[in-house]
Amino acid sequence: MNEVSARALPANRFERRKQRTRDELVAAATRVLAEKGLRAAKIADIAREADVGVGTFYLYFDTKEALYDALVEDAVTRLRAAIDAAQAGIDDPIEHTRAATLALCRFAAANREVFKIVFSPTDSRHDVVRRTQALFAADIERTIRRGMEGGLFGAVAPAIAAQALVGMSTQLLAWWTEQEAVPVEWLEDTIVTLTLRGLSPEHHEGGRSPHVR
Repeated sequence: MNEVSARALPANRFERRKQRTRDELVAAATRVLAEKGLRAAKIADIAREADVGVGTFYLYFDTKEALYDALVEDAVTRLRAAIDAAQAGIDDPIEHTRAATLALCRFAAANREVFKIVFSPTDSRHDVVRRTQALFAADIERTIRRGMEGGLFGAVAPAIAAQALVGMSTQLLAWWTEQEAVPVEWLEDTIVTLTLRGLSPEHHEGGRSPHVR
C-alpha cells in the first residue's frame, strides 16, 4: 500500500462514519416527527432516538427545521429515482401515467412515515412541499401534452390538469397514511382510474375545450 492510499483510508472511514451518523439522524427524525409532528418534536427527542448527544446533532444540522428539509429532500430524490426507473423505456402516455402512479403509491407504502410528515395538514413546511409538488406537476404536464398530441387524452388545460392530479394524489396518500386497514393497491387503482377516465377523449367530446397554453 503506498503512502497516498494509507492516508486516504482513515479519511474514507471518517467520511463513512459521518454519513452513517447523518443517516441515523434522518431516520430518527422520521420516526419522531411522524409520531409527534414537527412543532411538538424536540431536538433532544431526535438525538435520543438516534442514540447520540444533542451536541452531535448540532454538528450536522443547525435546527430541527434544517433536518426536516434534509429528510424531505432525501425522500424526494429517492421518489424521483423510483418514478424515473418505473417509467424508463415507456413512450405511451397512458402507460407512462400508470407507471408513475404505481411507483408513487409503492414508494408511499415503503415510506409511510415520510409521507405522513411531508403532507401533514398542520406541520408541513409549505415551501418544501410546494417545490416537491411542482416537480411532479411539471412531469405530469409534459405527459398530458404528449397524450393530447397523440389523441390519447382529451382537450384539457395541461397545467391545470397536472396541478389537479398532483393535488388529488398527495391528498389521498396523506389520508391513507392514517388508514392502516386500507391496502395501497386500492389507492393505485383509484388514482389510475380517476386520472385516465378524466383525461379520456370521450369525456371531452362535444364539450367546451379550455384554452390550452
